Amino acid sequence: MCELCERAKESADYKRLIEKMTEEDINRMEFTKQMSAEVKFLEKKCYSSVKWPVKLFYPMFDARMAYAVPSNYFQPLIVDGERVGNNFSHGSMRSVFFLKDRLMLLSKNTNHTAGKQFFTSYVLLHLDNKEYNLKIDGDSFSISADVEKPMKNLMTGKTENKKVRFNFVHTAVKGRIVTREKVLTSAKFKNIYGKYAGGTRLRTASIDLEGYAITVPHVAPHPFMLQLNEEFGYESNRQFQEHVLDYFKKHEK
Repeated sequence: MCELCERAKESADYKRLIEKMTEEDINRMEFTKQMSAEVKFLEKKCYSSVKWPVKLFYPMFDARMAYAVPSNYFQPLIVDGERVGNNFSHGSMRSVFFLKDRLMLLSKNTNHTAGKQFFTSYVLLHLDNKEYNLKIDGDSFSISADVEKPMKNLMTGKTENKKVRFNFVHTAVKGRIVTREKVLTSAKFKNIYGKYAGGTRLRTASIDLEGYAITVPHVAPHPFMLQLNEEFGYESNRQFQEHVLDYFKKHEK
């Protein structure tokens, strides 16, 4: 087991965050089931290839777009030929992580009504080592899959064959990290963020935790891990971000 996996396993604080997330997801899923009785498209949005619910005490890494503005936050995920929503919202994530020799994908998008959250998509997928590709090229890497797997429909309880495809890219971030202050003062970045719904104001809110923006497609430590960067062995969020590749090298086939 790699050092980061050991730290995740041993961290009581990380376990508490994951347990809280799991309980929230159970509540979201129950409300989604209630809504699916009237909003029929929700019946085809939530799937798992492993027993659910499950607490996953592993390091998780989100696949994010360049700049990661709220309306274009996660890298593309395709399910049955349709692109899953990639907006940022509370409770959403698009993470990959390793469970022994398996790659896991946990992707979820949320919305809310009447003060309650529901899933607009949920995908929990396991991939054996022959079902995905991890390619490392210097300080960059990509991790991809194009598979058809039996998955349980968490709305109906039935098993369906689902086609899942993704190619998450991590471009070397050295020299590509821009401070929050520069985002706020740079005319260039204001112009970039101004093209998206909410503009700079919403984008500023989404970088409060990290304290920076990244100008290339990248894989980032999940916010739970950034909150606990010192427990994971890093002095700052930025240092953690700059060493993401270390984790994937440890799990290279």
